[in-house]
Amino acid sequence: MPGQRIETIDLWRGLVLVMIFINHIPGNPLEHLTLRNYGFSDSAEAFVFVSGLAVSYAYFPKVVAGDLLGAVRRCVQRAVKLYGVHVLITLAALVLFGQAFLATRIPSLVVDHGRDISFMEPMRALVGLALMSHQLGYFNILPLYVALMLMAPVLLLAARIHTLLALAVSALLYLASRWFDFALPTWPIQGRWFFDPFSWQLIFTIGLVCGIEWRSRPLPYARTLFIGSLAVVWASFALVTDALGQSPGLYDAARHYLDLTKTDLGLTRLVHFLALAYLVSQLRLGNALLRLPGADKLMLLGRNGLGVFAAGSLASALGQILLAISDDSPVVGVIFVLTGILGLIVVASILEWSAASSSSDRRSSPRRPSSVWPAPRHGPTSKG
Repeated sequence: MPGQRIETIDLWRGLVLVMIFINHIPGNPLEHLTLRNYGFSDSAEAFVFVSGLAVSYAYFPKVVAGDLLGAVRRCVQRAVKLYGVHVLITLAALVLFGQAFLATRIPSLVVDHGRDISFMEPMRALVGLALMSHQLGYFNILPLYVALMLMAPVLLLAARIHTLLALAVSALLYLASRWFDFALPTWPIQGRWFFDPFSWQLIFTIGLVCGIEWRSRPLPYARTLFIGSLAVVWASFALVTDALGQSPGLYDAARHYLDLTKTDLGLTRLVHFLALAYLVSQLRLGNALLRLPGADKLMLLGRNGLGVFAAGSLASALGQILLAISDDSPVVGVIFVLTGILGLIVVASILEWSAASSSSDRRSSPRRPSSVWPAPRHGPTSKG
């Protein structure tokens, strides 16, 4: 398993986490620099795709070795951990918004993004939170990840038989969910999950399959595919930016004819992301970024993805509060975002130091011999 490839995954995951943090503080000027302003897809597609890559590296070797139950156990454990983090950060965010409202009396702090029912009907909202059927805006991607981790064993097993089988199963589920319009419902607010797992599992599976295939060979260059991908990315850029402002209303007129739904992973979004990913892979942008200053910090964030995401989610809630208090001051927005990114690096450093210390303690602690069973042997593990 090439170390360079793992470093690249960590780098992209770190970059995606930074973009998610910036986008989760709407109204700050730096959000205009993120991916969603220059194409049909955004950081959500990248997050799920990279998650699929990481799962392939973390769990597929167990399936290949015949330890399917071990892979299932680890996927379920990961899902349980994600669920716990989702519940905790949602509750913490509600405390932040509630305290901010008591101090400022700004209604939007307890009304916007589905927060109103949490304060008006707290018991029903708590039950909905426990069932993952009640999801606050900007706190709704971890439930998708929980669902994907529960689907992962089936996808891993299918990929073990053949990667094309995994893609076929995933594509059929995607098409069925889009055609028959079935989705997981929300409650107590009537609706559906913002990220539909039955649709979004397709990009997760594509990432998983790419991770498996790229172990043995890099993604091959195909001139037609490269030119086609370039055309898709360029057309998307031209439309989203209204031809760099030269044709006002162009994007609004075009979007009626494009499948851009985010909830169901619209085909236009999917095609754009895959085209962008192909260009990135062929231009070796990941390898180029690894040589730039700050790449080590992005890899640090990526290696500690869940902790950084949780910290970033709470920091983004605080950022939303500060912008509401300051009447969307651009200065406050920029200063807070930049300070928040530095804070996330500190959090990642602490998490990495803590993990290294725990690992060192385990290695240095003497093992007590057993008269019945031999001491277990541990091989190298990889983190999803």
